Amino acid sequence: MKIASTLVLLLAFSLLSSNLVWAQTLPSNTSLTVEILPAYSYRADDGTTVVLGEVVNHNNFPITGVTIGISFLDQNSNTLEYKTGSTLLKVIPGNGKAPFSISSTKSDPAIENVQTKIAGFTSSSSSKQQVLSIVPGHLQIASQLSLSGTIKNTGTLISSGTTIYLISYDAFQRVVSVSNAEPLDVGPGTTSSFSITSTPNSHAKSYKLVAESDNYQSIITDVTDVTATLPVMISGTLVTDLQGNKYSTIPVGAPVKIASELRNLGSQTTQAYVYYVQVKNFEGQVQFIGKYSGVFIGESDNVTVTWNPTIDGPYFIETYVWDSDNIPLAPPGSIINVVLVKSQQS
Repeated sequence: MKIASTLVLLLAFSLLSSNLVWAQTLPSNTSLTVEILPAYSYRADDGTTVVLGEVVNHNNFPITGVTIGISFLDQNSNTLEYKTGSTLLKVIPGNGKAPFSISSTKSDPAIENVQTKIAGFTSSSSSKQQVLSIVPGHLQIASQLSLSGTIKNTGTLISSGTTIYLISYDAFQRVVSVSNAEPLDVGPGTTSSFSITSTPNSHAKSYKLVAESDNYQSIITDVTDVTATLPVMISGTLVTDLQGNKYSTIPVGAPVKIASELRNLGSQTTQAYVYYVQVKNFEGQVQFIGKYSGVFIGESDNVTVTWNPTIDGPYFIETYVWDSDNIPLAPPGSIINVVLVKSQQS
């Protein structure tokens, strides 16, 4: 079949995109004058649940030792795990913010929701001087997110162990990703270069940088020079039955719904696209190719392809988005591994 041979040749690369938010988040909560903003959570590739967010210090003095409590809940709001963590910045200045990222200890597919609370903090006798000045360069978004820039130490002491964080926010100003550069030492009055590379989150709409060292901090700095090379992102791919229930094992002959969310990051609001699903066995042989053709009306589309497996065995699923001329519009989606098909007799 011509389309199959074409896809096998052109789909030979396998760049992975990030998994998107899957768990509902709860409203923000406040402990005295320290607040956790609405959180964002997702299931990582290793099966653990990652919770990201920001803590706001509404006091006019700095605080430290902030402890965040995360309850990982099942669909009936029963607590499956409780874990504590801290903000990425050790000191939150007065009327300032700091991001956090806390993961569940174990991989537990029963986790359906998360609940956050402030478990403790103390006032700090002194704030860290905000004498680190960040100048962001160009942020390039493709299969990888890549940013370079410079940081200057305008203080009188060496800025040791300086970590620069890149924070990604969605349209609701929730933190959806945090990545960082390798820690570096910056001498007084000197400027150093840095670079950050990470997997992009397709929900991200804006970006900020902040830095902290053993003795200094920076102010939060906006990243404004942003370019997305490929205008579409694939995320949240699910393999279910026709009613949307997840399969543990797929019966031979049972219809399988493979669904993804596509987000249009480009400037063309009416971008036409073709969504491809390719199913391979573990020897790399293509067993199925399906497609869905559409046109973006808004910022996102939910797309579905149906597969009816006829041979039992393990499979993996790849997803792609091209235009009508077979030119990629998106990095390949995350590969879905170990999709097990069994005959009803086995």
